[in-house]
Amino acid sequence: MTDPDPPHTAHLTISAFASASRLSVKALRLYDELELLPPARVDEGNGYRLYSPAQLPDARLIARLRGLGLPLADIRRVLDALPAHRPELLRSLWAQQRAEHTRRAELARLILCQLQGETTMPNHVVQTRSVPAQPVATLTRRVGVAELPAAIGAGLSELQQQLAAQGARPTAAPFVIYHGEVNADSDGPIELCQPYAGALQPVSGLILREEPAHHEAFVTLTKAEFAFPTILSAYDAAESFARAHGQSGPLHCREVYPHDWDRLNEDDAAGEVAWPYTPR
Repeated sequence: MTDPDPPHTAHLTISAFASASRLSVKALRLYDELELLPPARVDEGNGYRLYSPAQLPDARLIARLRGLGLPLADIRRVLDALPAHRPELLRSLWAQQRAEHTRRAELARLILCQLQGETTMPNHVVQTRSVPAQPVATLTRRVGVAELPAAIGAGLSELQQQLAAQGARPTAAPFVIYHGEVNADSDGPIELCQPYAGALQPVSGLILREEPAHHEAFVTLTKAEFAFPTILSAYDAAESFARAHGQSGPLHCREVYPHDWDRLNEDDAAGEVAWPYTPR
């Protein structure tokens, strides 16, 4: 690695640099492996990492950003940004962190209510409907929680474009089936579905199949209520109703999106959480 300092500049051993930067030796080794904070030099004779005093500001910045709980990938973005752009980037990243904290606090509240035997769904009105068999065009995706809203938007848009390009037309609201949990440890999969009529070919990952007729319990939500983890109480309400009035079949829970999401206000009815079941 090219030495960024003049030859006379004294370099610090990894232990000395750890002490000066208030980072552990273990952390410095990790940041080197990730190319987040590589040493200024590596001694060719003994392989020792040597750091420049000029690297201390970035090292201390990393320590403070980690104290905020920022992921290493976001810290890399701050370090790679021009100094003039760093403040606005950090404001954006910190806003995301605060939003995530709010989501976790709400999730903790819901879990505590359940553990204490309290209801988490006082305002949900559960309705039922019969859904006829219908042909659907689908795309399957594996996504994490953070990527889920964008994946749904992009996937449903892609389905509409495929229908338009091939001359087919939508016949009902699109919906998203959850074939598995989407959480910190599971990526679904989710299946994005668009009921359609007309000639359609299975191209570009498109799958054509028939969604069987079924009954479902559903809860209508506003756009704001679709946010995680608020939406979980709607799933609880729909599932509880379905189990009380019938039994679950082979079909999985889903979200139905009958409106143009981007044009909705936060208080507008945006769609439904639905739980298929077989009535008694």
